[in-house]
Amino acid sequence: MLTENQYSRQGRPPYFSNFVVLTVGSTSFRGIKWGTSISELPDMSLSEDYGNSKFYLRKGDKLKIGDADIDRIGYGFYKGLFYSVGIMYNGSLNFKKLKAIFVEQYGQAQQQKQFGEHYSWLGETVKIAVRYNEIAKSGDIWYVFKPLEKEQEKDDEQKAKKGAKDL
Repeated sequence: MLTENQYSRQGRPPYFSNFVVLTVGSTSFRGIKWGTSISELPDMSLSEDYGNSKFYLRKGDKLKIGDADIDRIGYGFYKGLFYSVGIMYNGSLNFKKLKAIFVEQYGQAQQQKQFGEHYSWLGETVKIAVRYNEIAKSGDIWYVFKPLEKEQEKDDEQKAKKGAKDL
């Protein structure tokens, strides 16, 4: 089961900054097009529920990327539409394999050092981050579909304005 610590900001993928623009677009992840309704995916099992944001595990999902081992892949849906993927893995060897695969696929990334290694790419519609924490010996990879993320941000702003009236 994915835990709240793995999803930051109450069901939102982690903060992205300093992206490198992707030269290759991403219209889907493992055959699921961004924006697909959860109702069209009977092989999904609810893992985490944050109201409008829900995360699912896919039955029978291949827990490998290339020859790197993956612990979990969580599929995020906002208002029932596919908008993010969170991939969890362990070990520096898996990190090295995954980083090489992502650089091969998307080109060189913006690198940041914050409690480990962090690589980011930004496409027209999707942004990607690959992170590894050297202390915890674990990492994650995030894909976020920008159009639905923008909708979520607008909704969050409206909730904050409404909540401010309670002060």
